[in-house]
Amino acid sequence: MEEDSIPKSVTIFLNGKLDKKCEVKLYKSLTVTDVIQGCKEKLSLNNHIRCKLLDSRGEELSDDDLEFINNEEPLFLSQGEKFAKSSSMAIYQEIRKLGQGGFGTVYLYRNKLTNKEVAIKFIDLRKIFSPQDVQRLFSEISILRGLKHKNIVDLIDVFDLENKSCFVMEFCSGGELKDYVQNSGPLPEKEVYRIVIQIVDAIRYCHNSSIVHRDLKLENIIFLRPSRKTVKIVDFGISGMFFLGKESENERSDAGSLHYVAPEVLTRSDNRANPALDIWSLGCIIYAMLTKTLPFSGKTRKEVMSKIINCEYPPLPSTISKPWHKLIKGMLRKRPDSRWDMIRISDHLFKYKDLGNVDVSDDSFDKKSKIVATKSNGFFNVRRDRGKTPNKANA
Repeated sequence: MEEDSIPKSVTIFLNGKLDKKCEVKLYKSLTVTDVIQGCKEKLSLNNHIRCKLLDSRGEELSDDDLEFINNEEPLFLSQGEKFAKSSSMAIYQEIRKLGQGGFGTVYLYRNKLTNKEVAIKFIDLRKIFSPQDVQRLFSEISILRGLKHKNIVDLIDVFDLENKSCFVMEFCSGGELKDYVQNSGPLPEKEVYRIVIQIVDAIRYCHNSSIVHRDLKLENIIFLRPSRKTVKIVDFGISGMFFLGKESENERSDAGSLHYVAPEVLTRSDNRANPALDIWSLGCIIYAMLTKTLPFSGKTRKEVMSKIINCEYPPLPSTISKPWHKLIKGMLRKRPDSRWDMIRISDHLFKYKDLGNVDVSDDSFDKKSKIVATKSNGFFNVRRDRGKTPNKANA
Protein backbone atom coordinates (compact mmCIF):
# COMPACT_ATOMS: atom_id res chain seq x y z
CA MET A 1 0.00 0.00 0.00
CA GLU A 2 1.40 3.38 -0.97
CA GLU A 3 2.12 5.89 1.82
CA ASP A 4 -0.05 8.49 0.07
CA SER A 5 -3.09 6.24 0.56
CA ILE A 6 -2.85 6.55 4.36
CA PRO A 7 -3.59 10.22 5.04
CA LYS A 8 -3.59 12.13 8.32
CA SER A 9 -7.01 13.38 9.39
CA VAL A 10 -7.08 16.88 10.93
CA THR A 11 -9.82 19.17 12.20
CA ILE A 12 -9.95 22.68 10.77
CA PHE A 13 -11.97 25.39 12.56
CA LEU A 14 -13.24 28.63 11.13
CA ASN A 15 -11.16 31.31 12.84
CA GLY A 16 -13.19 33.03 15.57
CA LYS A 17 -16.22 30.79 14.98
CA LEU A 18 -15.36 27.48 16.56
CA ASP A 19 -18.85 26.08 16.12
CA LYS A 20 -17.96 25.76 12.43
CA LYS A 21 -15.41 23.06 11.62
CA CYS A 22 -14.65 20.33 9.14
CA GLU A 23 -12.51 17.23 8.89
CA VAL A 24 -9.85 17.10 6.18
CA LYS A 25 -7.64 14.22 5.14
CA LEU A 26 -4.11 15.36 4.34
CA TYR A 27 -2.77 13.30 1.47
CA LYS A 28 0.87 13.90 0.56
CA SER A 29 -0.13 15.18 -2.86
CA LEU A 30 -2.35 17.96 -1.44
CA THR A 31 -1.28 21.60 -1.34
CA VAL A 32 -2.47 24.31 1.05
CA THR A 33 -4.62 25.68 -1.78
CA ASP A 34 -6.31 22.27 -2.14
CA VAL A 35 -6.99 22.11 1.60
CA ILE A 36 -8.45 25.62 1.67
CA GLN A 37 -10.68 24.88 -1.31
CA GLY A 38 -11.96 21.74 0.39
CA CYS A 39 -12.75 23.71 3.56
CA LYS A 40 -14.63 26.37 1.60
CA GLU A 41 -16.85 23.73 0.08
CA LYS A 42 -17.53 21.93 3.39
CA LEU A 43 -18.15 25.16 5.32
CA SER A 44 -20.16 26.78 2.50
CA LEU A 45 -17.89 29.82 2.25
CA ASN A 46 -17.76 32.31 -0.59
CA ASN A 47 -15.35 30.89 -3.11
CA HIS A 48 -13.98 34.36 -3.98
CA ILE A 49 -12.74 35.15 -0.44
CA ARG A 50 -8.98 34.79 -0.06
CA CYS A 51 -8.38 32.50 2.90
CA LYS A 52 -5.31 31.45 4.85
CA LEU A 53 -4.60 28.22 6.69
CA LEU A 54 -3.21 28.86 10.18
CA ASP A 55 -1.68 26.65 12.87
CA SER A 56 -2.56 26.86 16.56
CA ARG A 57 -0.14 29.78 17.02
CA GLY A 58 -1.77 31.77 14.23
CA GLU A 59 1.10 31.30 11.80
CA GLU A 60 0.28 30.82 8.13
CA LEU A 61 1.09 27.36 6.81
CA SER A 62 2.87 26.57 3.56
CA ASP A 63 2.84 23.43 1.43
CA ASP A 64 6.02 22.22 3.12
CA ASP A 65 4.40 22.51 6.56
CA LEU A 66 1.61 20.05 5.75
CA GLU A 67 3.95 17.07 5.96
CA PHE A 68 4.75 17.87 9.60
CA ILE A 69 1.25 18.61 10.84
CA ASN A 70 0.35 16.88 14.14
CA ASN A 71 -3.14 15.44 13.77
CA GLU A 72 -3.84 16.33 17.43
CA GLU A 73 -3.16 20.00 16.71
CA PRO A 74 -6.16 21.99 15.42
CA LEU A 75 -5.84 24.18 12.34
CA PHE A 76 -7.77 27.34 11.59
CA LEU A 77 -9.14 28.88 8.41
CA SER A 78 -8.90 32.67 8.30
CA GLN A 79 -10.95 34.74 5.84
CA GLY A 80 -8.46 37.59 6.11
CA GLU A 81 -9.04 38.56 9.75
CA LYS A 82 -6.36 38.35 12.45
CA PHE A 83 -5.96 35.10 14.34
CA ALA A 84 -8.20 34.83 17.41
CA LYS A 85 -5.82 33.62 20.11
CA SER A 86 -8.69 32.34 22.24
CA SER A 87 -9.36 29.78 19.52
CA SER A 88 -6.42 27.61 20.57
CA MET A 89 -7.88 26.91 24.03
CA ALA A 90 -11.41 26.31 22.79
CA ILE A 91 -10.76 22.65 21.96
CA TYR A 92 -9.73 21.90 25.56
CA GLN A 93 -11.98 21.34 28.54
CA GLU A 94 -10.47 22.06 31.96
CA ILE A 95 -10.57 19.23 34.49
CA ARG A 96 -8.44 20.31 37.45
CA LYS A 97 -5.27 22.04 38.59
CA LEU A 98 -2.25 19.75 38.75
CA GLY A 99 0.26 22.00 40.45
CA GLN A 100 2.71 24.84 40.37
CA GLY A 101 6.11 24.48 38.74
CA GLY A 102 8.83 26.23 36.81
CA PHE A 103 7.45 29.45 35.39
CA GLY A 104 3.76 28.88 35.94
CA THR A 105 0.78 26.68 36.71
CA VAL A 106 -0.12 23.30 35.23
CA TYR A 107 -3.69 22.17 34.63
CA LEU A 108 -5.25 18.95 33.40
CA TYR A 109 -7.43 19.34 30.30
CA ARG A 110 -9.31 17.04 27.96
CA ASN A 111 -8.94 17.45 24.21
CA LYS A 112 -12.50 17.63 22.87
CA LEU A 113 -11.37 16.34 19.46
CA THR A 114 -9.45 13.26 20.58
CA ASN A 115 -10.89 12.82 24.10
CA LYS A 116 -7.30 12.51 25.35
CA GLU A 117 -6.15 14.10 28.59
CA VAL A 118 -3.30 16.62 28.30
CA ALA A 119 -1.34 18.74 30.73
CA ILE A 120 -1.22 22.43 29.87
CA LYS A 121 1.45 24.59 31.46
CA PHE A 122 0.58 28.30 31.58
CA ILE A 123 3.58 30.62 31.76
CA ASP A 124 2.76 34.16 32.93
CA LEU A 125 4.93 36.27 30.64
CA ARG A 126 4.43 39.34 32.86
CA LYS A 127 6.48 37.66 35.59
CA ILE A 128 9.46 36.99 33.36
CA PHE A 129 11.87 39.88 33.63
CA SER A 130 15.42 38.56 33.35
CA PRO A 131 17.04 37.57 30.05
CA GLN A 132 17.96 34.24 31.66
CA ASP A 133 14.30 33.42 32.33
CA VAL A 134 13.33 34.32 28.78
CA GLN A 135 16.14 32.13 27.49
CA ARG A 136 15.01 29.25 29.71
CA LEU A 137 11.43 29.48 28.43
CA PHE A 138 12.39 29.42 24.76
CA SER A 139 15.02 26.78 25.47
CA GLU A 140 12.37 24.36 26.73
CA ILE A 141 10.17 25.06 23.72
CA SER A 142 12.87 24.54 21.11
CA ILE A 143 14.39 21.49 22.79
CA LEU A 144 11.16 19.60 23.39
CA ARG A 145 10.00 20.28 19.84
CA GLY A 146 13.15 18.60 18.57
CA LEU A 147 13.14 15.57 20.89
CA LYS A 148 10.91 12.61 20.13
CA HIS A 149 11.54 9.65 22.42
CA LYS A 150 9.23 7.26 24.26
CA ASN A 151 10.79 8.21 27.61
CA ILE A 152 10.75 11.99 27.12
CA VAL A 153 7.53 13.91 27.73
CA ASP A 154 5.91 14.82 24.41
CA LEU A 155 5.28 18.49 23.64
CA ILE A 156 2.07 18.49 21.59
CA ASP A 157 1.62 22.19 20.99
CA VAL A 158 2.73 25.68 22.06
CA PHE A 159 0.72 28.88 21.65
CA ASP A 160 0.25 32.31 23.22
CA LEU A 161 -2.90 33.39 25.03
CA GLU A 162 -3.15 37.02 26.17
CA ASN A 163 -0.19 37.42 28.57
CA LYS A 164 0.55 33.73 28.81
CA SER A 165 2.51 31.17 26.87
CA CYS A 166 0.85 27.75 26.86
CA PHE A 167 2.61 24.40 26.63
CA VAL A 168 0.35 21.47 25.73
CA MET A 169 2.06 18.24 26.83
CA GLU A 170 1.10 14.62 27.22
CA PHE A 171 -0.37 13.94 30.63
CA CYS A 172 1.56 11.56 32.85
CA SER A 173 -0.66 10.31 35.66
CA GLY A 174 1.71 8.03 37.56
CA GLY A 175 3.35 10.64 39.79
CA GLU A 176 6.98 11.57 40.45
CA LEU A 177 9.75 9.07 41.00
CA LYS A 178 10.69 11.09 44.09
CA ASP A 179 7.36 10.37 45.79
CA TYR A 180 7.55 6.71 44.85
CA VAL A 181 11.06 6.34 46.31
CA GLN A 182 10.07 8.18 49.49
CA ASN A 183 6.95 6.05 49.99
CA SER A 184 8.19 2.64 48.76
CA GLY A 185 11.99 2.79 48.77
CA PRO A 186 14.50 1.35 48.78
CA LEU A 187 13.26 -0.15 45.53
CA PRO A 188 13.93 -3.78 44.53
CA GLU A 189 16.94 -4.10 42.25
CA LYS A 190 14.89 -5.52 39.39
CA GLU A 191 12.59 -2.49 39.51
CA VAL A 192 15.54 -0.11 39.70
CA TYR A 193 16.99 -1.79 36.63
CA ARG A 194 13.73 -1.47 34.70
CA ILE A 195 13.53 2.25 35.48
CA VAL A 196 17.22 2.97 34.93
CA ILE A 197 17.42 1.42 31.47
CA GLN A 198 14.60 3.72 30.33
CA ILE A 199 16.27 6.83 31.72
CA VAL A 200 19.64 5.83 30.27
CA ASP A 201 18.11 5.23 26.84
CA ALA A 202 16.43 8.67 26.88
CA ILE A 203 19.52 10.53 28.10
CA ARG A 204 21.73 8.72 25.62
CA TYR A 205 19.30 9.87 22.91
CA CYS A 206 19.59 13.45 24.21
CA HIS A 207 23.37 13.34 24.22
CA ASN A 208 23.38 11.94 20.70
CA SER A 209 21.21 14.94 19.80
CA SER A 210 23.78 17.27 21.43
CA ILE A 211 21.45 18.05 24.34
CA VAL A 212 22.44 18.00 28.02
CA HIS A 213 19.48 18.05 30.43
CA ARG A 214 21.48 19.62 33.32
CA ASP A 215 18.70 19.22 35.90
CA LEU A 216 18.15 15.50 36.24
CA LYS A 217 16.63 14.64 39.61
CA LEU A 218 13.98 12.36 41.08
CA GLU A 219 11.32 15.09 40.70
CA ASN A 220 11.98 15.33 36.96
CA ILE A 221 11.35 11.64 36.34
CA ILE A 222 7.64 10.84 36.26
CA PHE A 223 5.57 7.74 35.56
CA LEU A 224 3.32 7.71 32.53
CA ARG A 225 0.62 5.67 34.27
CA PRO A 226 -0.13 4.52 37.85
CA SER A 227 1.13 1.05 36.85
CA ARG A 228 4.64 2.61 36.91
CA LYS A 229 5.87 0.64 33.91
CA THR A 230 7.02 3.60 31.80
CA VAL A 231 8.93 6.67 32.94
CA LYS A 232 9.21 10.06 31.26
CA ILE A 233 11.84 12.76 31.67
CA VAL A 234 10.46 16.29 32.08
CA ASP A 235 11.61 19.89 32.59
CA PHE A 236 14.17 20.72 29.93
CA GLY A 237 14.03 24.40 30.88
CA ILE A 238 17.75 24.72 31.65
CA SER A 239 19.03 22.30 29.07
CA GLY A 240 21.98 23.27 26.93
CA MET A 241 23.62 22.32 23.70
CA PHE A 242 27.08 20.84 23.55
CA PHE A 243 29.26 20.43 20.49
CA LEU A 244 32.09 17.94 20.49
CA GLY A 245 35.34 19.54 19.46
CA LYS A 246 34.08 23.08 20.14
CA GLU A 247 34.61 23.36 23.86
CA SER A 248 35.09 27.11 23.87
CA GLU A 249 31.65 27.57 22.37
CA ASN A 250 29.82 25.32 24.81
CA GLU A 251 27.21 26.95 27.00
CA ARG A 252 28.18 27.26 30.63
CA SER A 253 25.97 25.76 33.30
CA ASP A 254 25.42 26.97 36.84
CA ALA A 255 22.07 25.19 36.78
CA GLY A 256 20.69 22.16 38.54
CA SER A 257 19.42 21.22 42.00
CA LEU A 258 22.18 21.17 44.62
CA HIS A 259 22.00 17.52 45.71
CA TYR A 260 22.44 16.39 42.10
CA VAL A 261 24.99 18.98 40.94
CA ALA A 262 28.42 17.78 39.85
CA PRO A 263 31.53 19.04 41.70
CA GLU A 264 32.96 20.89 38.69
CA VAL A 265 29.88 23.14 38.66
CA LEU A 266 30.32 24.08 42.33
CA THR A 267 34.05 24.73 41.95
CA ARG A 268 33.49 26.45 38.57
CA SER A 269 36.42 24.49 37.23
CA ASP A 270 34.38 23.16 34.32
CA ASN A 271 30.72 24.12 34.16
CA ARG A 272 30.18 23.76 30.43
CA ALA A 273 27.07 21.97 29.19
CA ASN A 274 28.88 18.64 29.25
CA PRO A 275 27.24 15.17 29.15
CA ALA A 276 29.25 14.33 32.29
CA LEU A 277 26.86 16.60 34.25
CA ASP A 278 23.93 14.31 33.46
CA ILE A 279 25.95 11.20 34.28
CA TRP A 280 26.74 12.51 37.77
CA SER A 281 23.08 13.43 38.38
CA LEU A 282 21.89 10.05 37.12
CA GLY A 283 24.33 8.36 39.49
CA CYS A 284 22.67 10.25 42.36
CA ILE A 285 19.24 9.13 41.16
CA ILE A 286 20.25 5.46 40.96
CA TYR A 287 21.86 5.66 44.41
CA ALA A 288 18.64 7.12 45.84
CA MET A 289 16.47 4.40 44.32
CA LEU A 290 18.69 1.70 45.80
CA THR A 291 19.01 3.22 49.27
CA LYS A 292 16.13 5.72 49.69
CA THR A 293 18.75 8.38 50.48
CA LEU A 294 20.73 10.77 48.33
CA PRO A 295 24.49 10.18 48.28
CA PHE A 296 25.34 13.76 49.25
CA SER A 297 23.40 15.16 52.18
CA GLY A 298 24.04 17.36 55.20
CA LYS A 299 22.49 19.72 57.70
CA THR A 300 23.61 22.81 55.82
CA ARG A 301 24.10 23.81 52.21
CA LYS A 302 27.79 24.34 52.93
CA GLU A 303 28.13 20.78 54.25
CA VAL A 304 26.41 19.31 51.20
CA MET A 305 28.62 21.32 48.85
CA SER A 306 31.75 20.20 50.68
CA LYS A 307 30.79 16.53 50.35
CA ILE A 308 30.04 16.93 46.65
CA ILE A 309 33.28 18.79 45.93
CA ASN A 310 35.30 16.11 47.75
CA CYS A 311 33.16 13.29 46.34
CA GLU A 312 32.45 11.94 49.84
CA TYR A 313 29.44 9.65 50.04
CA PRO A 314 28.59 6.46 51.95
CA PRO A 315 29.22 3.30 49.92
CA LEU A 316 26.21 1.26 48.90
CA PRO A 317 25.16 -1.36 51.47
CA SER A 318 26.83 -4.77 51.03
CA THR A 319 23.38 -6.32 50.53
CA ILE A 320 23.11 -4.58 47.15
CA SER A 321 24.49 -6.56 44.20
CA LYS A 322 28.06 -5.72 43.23
CA PRO A 323 27.29 -4.52 39.66
CA TRP A 324 25.46 -1.54 41.19
CA HIS A 325 28.52 -0.74 43.30
CA LYS A 326 30.71 -0.63 40.23
CA LEU A 327 28.16 1.43 38.30
CA ILE A 328 27.89 4.08 41.03
CA LYS A 329 31.67 4.26 41.39
CA GLY A 330 31.97 4.78 37.63
CA MET A 331 29.37 7.55 37.55
CA LEU A 332 30.21 9.46 40.74
CA ARG A 333 33.79 10.34 39.93
CA LYS A 334 35.18 13.76 40.80
CA ARG A 335 36.82 14.42 37.45
CA PRO A 336 34.24 14.69 34.64
CA ASP A 337 36.61 13.23 32.06
CA SER A 338 37.01 10.07 34.16
CA ARG A 339 33.28 9.38 34.56
CA TRP A 340 31.75 6.59 32.57
CA ASP A 341 30.02 7.74 29.40
CA MET A 342 26.53 6.64 28.38
CA ILE A 343 27.85 3.90 26.12
CA ARG A 344 29.77 2.23 28.93
CA ILE A 345 26.83 2.64 31.31
CA SER A 346 24.49 1.01 28.77
CA ASP A 347 26.92 -1.82 28.14
CA HIS A 348 27.34 -2.43 31.88
CA LEU A 349 23.57 -2.56 32.47
CA PHE A 350 23.06 -4.90 29.53
CA LYS A 351 25.92 -7.18 30.59
CA TYR A 352 24.76 -7.57 34.16
CA LYS A 353 20.99 -7.41 33.84
CA ASP A 354 20.65 -11.01 35.08
CA LEU A 355 23.47 -10.95 37.58
CA GLY A 356 22.96 -10.71 41.30
CA ASN A 357 26.07 -10.93 43.46
CA VAL A 358 29.01 -10.34 41.13
CA ASP A 359 32.55 -9.54 42.18
CA VAL A 360 33.12 -6.28 40.34
CA SER A 361 34.88 -4.37 43.07
CA ASP A 362 37.52 -3.28 40.56
CA ASP A 363 38.00 -3.27 36.81
CA SER A 364 39.49 -6.76 36.88
CA PHE A 365 36.51 -8.06 34.93
CA ASP A 366 38.22 -6.64 31.88
CA LYS A 367 41.04 -9.15 32.44
CA LYS A 368 40.87 -12.69 31.15
CA SER A 369 39.24 -15.00 33.66
CA LYS A 370 36.94 -17.94 33.90
CA ILE A 371 33.43 -17.29 35.15
CA VAL A 372 31.33 -20.01 36.75
CA ALA A 373 27.65 -19.19 37.29
CA THR A 374 25.06 -20.93 39.43
CA LYS A 375 21.36 -20.04 39.58
CA SER A 376 20.16 -18.77 42.96
CA ASN A 377 16.84 -17.08 43.76
CA GLY A 378 16.29 -15.98 40.18
CA PHE A 379 19.71 -14.35 39.89
CA PHE A 380 23.15 -15.60 39.00
CA ASN A 381 25.91 -15.90 41.57
CA VAL A 382 29.18 -15.58 39.72
CA ARG A 383 32.47 -16.95 40.96
CA ARG A 384 35.72 -16.27 39.19
CA ASP A 385 38.26 -19.07 38.84
CA ARG A 386 41.69 -18.44 37.39
CA GLY A 387 42.49 -21.70 35.64
CA LYS A 388 41.43 -23.90 38.55
CA THR A 389 39.07 -26.80 38.31
CA PRO A 390 35.80 -25.92 40.06
CA ASN A 391 34.99 -27.71 43.25
CA LYS A 392 32.44 -30.38 42.32
CA ALA A 393 30.31 -29.48 45.30
CA ASN A 394 29.97 -25.96 43.99
CA ALA A 395 29.83 -26.73 40.29
